[in-house]
Amino acid sequence: MKVLLFGGTTEGKATSNWLDDLEISHFYSTKTSSGNYESRFGQRICGAMNVEEVCIFCAENEIDLLIDAAHPFAEVLHHSIADAANQADLPVIRMERDAVPRIDSKWIQYHHSLVSVLTDLQSQKYAKILSMVGVKALPVIHKIVPNSNIWYRILDFPSSLEIAQKAGVDMEKVIVSDAFEGMESIEDLLVDEGIEVMITKESGYSGLLDQKMDLAVKHQIPLYVIARPNLPNYDETISNRETLQKYLKNRFGLERKELAHGFTSGTCAAISAKAALNLLLGEDLQQKERIALPDGGICEMQLHQNRFAEDFALCSVVKNSGDDPDITDGTEIGVRLKWNDANCIRFVKGEGVGTVTLNGLGIPMGEPAVNPVPRKMIAFELKQILEEYDIDRGIDVSVFVPLGKKLGAKTFNPKLGIVDGISIIGTTGRIKPYSLEAYVQTIQKQLNLAVLNGNKHIVVNSGGRSERYLKEKFPDLGDLAFLQYGNFIGEMLQTINASGAEKVSMGIMTGKAVKLAAGNLDTHSGKVVLDHEFLMDLAKDCEYSHDMIQKIGEIKMGRELEELFSFSEDEPFFKALKSKCIDVCMSLIEDYDFELLLISNKGDIF
Repeated sequence: MKVLLFGGTTEGKATSNWLDDLEISHFYSTKTSSGNYESRFGQRICGAMNVEEVCIFCAENEIDLLIDAAHPFAEVLHHSIADAANQADLPVIRMERDAVPRIDSKWIQYHHSLVSVLTDLQSQKYAKILSMVGVKALPVIHKIVPNSNIWYRILDFPSSLEIAQKAGVDMEKVIVSDAFEGMESIEDLLVDEGIEVMITKESGYSGLLDQKMDLAVKHQIPLYVIARPNLPNYDETISNRETLQKYLKNRFGLERKELAHGFTSGTCAAISAKAALNLLLGEDLQQKERIALPDGGICEMQLHQNRFAEDFALCSVVKNSGDDPDITDGTEIGVRLKWNDANCIRFVKGEGVGTVTLNGLGIPMGEPAVNPVPRKMIAFELKQILEEYDIDRGIDVSVFVPLGKKLGAKTFNPKLGIVDGISIIGTTGRIKPYSLEAYVQTIQKQLNLAVLNGNKHIVVNSGGRSERYLKEKFPDLGDLAFLQYGNFIGEMLQTINASGAEKVSMGIMTGKAVKLAAGNLDTHSGKVVLDHEFLMDLAKDCEYSHDMIQKIGEIKMGRELEELFSFSEDEPFFKALKSKCIDVCMSLIEDYDFELLLISNKGDIF
């Protein structure tokens, strides 16, 4: 199988990583040769291609699939890809970044083009304007509205400053920002200068659109948003490794040879930090960087970004988590370094990395959520280089994850008192497919926090739905007392031993209970199938009729048992099911009181 992948974006690099892990031969097409690219099964091709050239390339190279992972605003390219796919009779799929949801607010206005925005701004006669559209649009804006009082936020590239100077704008009104700085300095500008209107692109979370929208609503300043162009029709739209693999299996019958391993966010940060310090010390730009892992191995990664100025350096990588279902797989993780006068290595807040607000995590309150092992990894790499150069200076380390604020809300971080971002984690540096390492670490942290804050009664459950039901049953317990085990029941129960917890109430819904009762302490659907024979034997022991036992043999999901039996503690089948679950759990429990609560899909509990 051969794939033609149109990239030049973080999404493009991530897709290439996934194709590598699947051992699929592919071409990675970008307009220019800028940016690093290296792949085991991919080959880079540079230069713009029109529809005819795409068709010829596909025919000559026997391409089976087109993937469009180009920038959302590359409108001409999107339609060229779709037209070529149609003419060559090839399937085409879109790798799409997460879009910031549109909100209904009088302070947010969407326009189809920059010209439309500028026309409206002129008609409204705004005196003070802040442009956050990007440097490529700067000359256009300055030409159309040359006499307006406009501040321009541009990224800290020498080429960007050159464009601004050539356009003839007042350089005192050019705000040079790092790509991964938050909006704090912009908020100060809004207040200090009395900005009346802002303009930006619908660039997504990586462009901090959500933060710009928040500022507009908070300060009641209109925000004009240039909307994403309409995309053509695709055979499928994917957003992650899992959806890509599912498509390839359904469309091409592609089966995995073996599961791919990956690397932790701590490893990504350590590699980025090492590369950034070399840049800060004047070394040449490198395509790749390598570090030693805590388990004794070596990891080498391709650098995604590498930039430097007089007083800072910045490098990043695109994370490859392998086949582990990791929320940060395919995201950019990087480090920005700057010298400090404290003569030590300090970790300071970076975009998308959470802030610790509770004690008990092994990280000082108020500091970024970079866990102890990643901190040691980063510090070790930096100290090695400083010693080599015989330099005695301090460094501020700012780890950033552009999508981190959005992703952090989907993790356990809010329960751990980590706000506004993800955590940089990892103990070995590697990620094994479907390993328990990260999950068990999270369980341990939550448990430590709960007990440290006086919670002797812990309530464990499989997820958000069952937790809602259990919070109604235990209204006097605080949020920290509720922990989620997901599928890892055995690991949760063993972790609680010797934790200081005195009582554990475990909630479990019928679908997982039938797996647990059969002796499965890991209830993941990929590992455990519904055991009809076990359930039919259970019903026989309860002396149900032959017809009822046969009906059990026909169900497809455990929750269908609630349609066959009355869900109550007096119903023999559910009574026996609960007893079996307790027997399995008690084999792991050492020093705390335990009760099991069976939960129906309607929220009934006994």
